[in-house]
Amino acid sequence: MLTIAIQPDKVIQPNGVRQSYSDRWMALAANAGIATRIVDAYAADFFDQLAGCDGFMWRFGYRAPERLLAKRLLPAVEHGLGIPVFPSWKSAWHFEDKISQHYLLQAAGIPMPRTWVFWEKDVALEFLRNTSYPKVIKLTNGFRSGNVRLLHSAEEGAYWVDRLFSTGVWSFGPLAGGSRLRQVLRRAATVARTLAGTHSLRDELQRGYLYVQEFLEGNEFDTRVTVIGDRAFAYRRMNRPGDFRASGSGRPDWDPSQIDLEAVRLAFRVARALDTQSVAIDAMRRGSDRVLGEISYTYVSWMVRDCPGHWMLSEAADAGPLNWVEGHLAPDDAIFEDFISEVHAGQTAAAGRAAGWQASGRVTA
Repeated sequence: MLTIAIQPDKVIQPNGVRQSYSDRWMALAANAGIATRIVDAYAADFFDQLAGCDGFMWRFGYRAPERLLAKRLLPAVEHGLGIPVFPSWKSAWHFEDKISQHYLLQAAGIPMPRTWVFWEKDVALEFLRNTSYPKVIKLTNGFRSGNVRLLHSAEEGAYWVDRLFSTGVWSFGPLAGGSRLRQVLRRAATVARTLAGTHSLRDELQRGYLYVQEFLEGNEFDTRVTVIGDRAFAYRRMNRPGDFRASGSGRPDWDPSQIDLEAVRLAFRVARALDTQSVAIDAMRRGSDRVLGEISYTYVSWMVRDCPGHWMLSEAADAGPLNWVEGHLAPDDAIFEDFISEVHAGQTAAAGRAAGWQASGRVTA
């Protein structure tokens, strides 16, 4: 019998919906006759707890320090113990890190808004003096459009550069502006909180870089496409009223007739290029082209579940036919189904290798 180790996760979404991937996985395992073992990733004997397990699953979230621990621990299990994990290293190493995502997508040839990352203050300021506006400035972490702001001038950009290359910032917080004295007081307050240690451990100080993207006009929504295995779920996210941001707006549209199928194809292309178990993309338009804003291995489960169906790509090529499958499917279920198949495939491959070594005479029975 298979035994799957599971780290519990429980999340209450902003709309009050309770979410637990782990609870659903345990229920699915029980129905399938698969044993589960609840583990504690924070315990000193964590690796002892994994003894005899065939896989490890942990839907970790956006906040530090949970995210920071998970992104260290999961690859250690995957590469050190050699057992399948969810999310895999390929699925999640770039999670909640926009700079890593930019480099990865650029290397993979995935179309993005034009992006600039600066590591030197003088170079960043020179860019801001000579570029056109508006531009989008982002911190490398932040979700639901947190830590994303529209820059309207070089002076506004210089304000953030001054902070990012000195004391750093925890978030963009309220809109910048006001007198020079007020800006100095804000920086002094940040320094005081840092020295006093009053910032939450869930925060991460951001400093030493500037991340800027082109502003894509005319996008009143983005298309959120989630690919799990060979399934693609999609819905539109309408912008917040009077705002250019769609993520976290709370204005989804699940009508499949309104979905841009080229965005669906782009999501399949990303999933295959990056070899992910699960990936969600934010697709937008630059003229007639589709570009990808950000990616994430995880997401709000009920928004994917409420899609009235999903698409499947019938051929290996991105240009193959897209087949519509009617009916709701929870992402928790799709992830678990694929993961169990991955575990079985790994065991079959390991048995085949062992048989090959034995047949060669290198291993005695």
